[in-house]
Amino acid sequence: MQFLLLQAFGQQFDRADSYAVDNSNEVAALTTDANNNAYMAGVYGASQFLPYTGECYLLKASPAGMVIWTKYFTGLVQIGDIVVSGDQLLIVGQANGTFSYDGVACGLPAYHMFTMKVDSSGNLLWIKSDDTRNGSGSNLVAGQNGKVAVNFKGISNIDNYIEIMDSEGVVLQSKQIAGHYANIVDIAYYDDRVYLNGGFNGPDSLVIDDIVIYQPDVEHAAFVLALDDDFIAEWASVDTTINNRDGRIVAGEEGVYAYFSALEPPFTIVNVLKKFSFDGQMIREEALPFFTTGITLYPDIALAPGLVGLYVNNDFGFNNHEVILYDADLNLLGEMSVQGLSDLYSGQITGCDVGFLISHVHSGDLNFNNEITLSYAGPEKRPYLSRVSFAEPTGIAGAGPGNHRLLCYPDPADDLVNLVLPDSGTGLADVMILDISGKTVFHAGLPLGHSSINISHLPAGIYPVVVKSADNKVFRKKLVIR
Repeated sequence: MQFLLLQAFGQQFDRADSYAVDNSNEVAALTTDANNNAYMAGVYGASQFLPYTGECYLLKASPAGMVIWTKYFTGLVQIGDIVVSGDQLLIVGQANGTFSYDGVACGLPAYHMFTMKVDSSGNLLWIKSDDTRNGSGSNLVAGQNGKVAVNFKGISNIDNYIEIMDSEGVVLQSKQIAGHYANIVDIAYYDDRVYLNGGFNGPDSLVIDDIVIYQPDVEHAAFVLALDDDFIAEWASVDTTINNRDGRIVAGEEGVYAYFSALEPPFTIVNVLKKFSFDGQMIREEALPFFTTGITLYPDIALAPGLVGLYVNNDFGFNNHEVILYDADLNLLGEMSVQGLSDLYSGQITGCDVGFLISHVHSGDLNFNNEITLSYAGPEKRPYLSRVSFAEPTGIAGAGPGNHRLLCYPDPADDLVNLVLPDSGTGLADVMILDISGKTVFHAGLPLGHSSINISHLPAGIYPVVVKSADNKVFRKKLVIR
């Protein structure tokens, strides 16, 4: 049987690799260069107390996932972030005294922040240390002409600092956002403008130039703040939240995209993704779909050409993660699961020419959306890297015999949804559509191949679709009804 389906993008996991950095605590940062080489870094061999502090690895992998080189930090080090600028790599972090990188002595004897640059072979070019700054949880974003934006804290996590550095680490612009109660959790940097995602829980208000952010009547404020090319606050968007410690923000030619958890009446937590124009107009807001309610997503977010991708936790045990994909207008394209023994937080995602790379640690075999598997070699946790690739959008995609995936279209759907059941076993497949509470709203035996289901009676929402084939294989998909 052959059929045609409307499909904007065809996405798939096309490879996954595990790396022999044994007892790895985390993948703290992930980035790519212009040649689609990947760089990943994090702490290994440390205790499970947060923030992870100890010896660190910095690994470069080829576009095929092969290790090109691995460098090591010794000492008590935290990796804040890494970013490629030109053909070189910047690293920001925090150290509890002196440390070494690739055998080179670095840092200060005191608790201090460091910023360093290495070349494409991992050789140290320069390092700058500052014991009046805190690089724990810091962020880096590359801009134009070798400039890089960095976000970090002051001593004892008091005050936030945003700086623009040149290629030699010289500070070109700097801004302090003062106060115990303000927390900048992520930054974006595009076209010489900086965009901040932060939270505020002070007793009064937060004042940045002519922008005033007031404390909400209940709980805390989550805000997106834009700085113009003179580093003056230009506009802000404010929501209510319980805690915006995991907010994320990115900016590119299509606009500014911000994620945070919002608090909606009467007391409902909603994980939202918003798109803003560069002048602060909110263009669209979407609630992130996920099966499990009440969990912390620990997200990461990235852009690829025409696409927005998130990598999120979707399980209380941290063993179920999802890649959630949108187009540039925040139309949901799909969700892709990563199942298997993993760890805290969601890991990392970054854009590349063909789609996205994701990275995290694992301590068991991984199943990537029933498309590929990654075996676990041990011992303890190891970092992995996987690629999500996209076919060229054609509007019409053809599929023939040998389909092994469950397809739903259109998604989001209105009155009618088309299911293409996988070729698995013979006879009828058991098909169920559930509401978010787990109640069955559709149940039938359907033949393999194409079927259409009337869903006009169902209210808008997110509906898990579960298919059990005649040979007892289970396939899952989430359907958005609007």
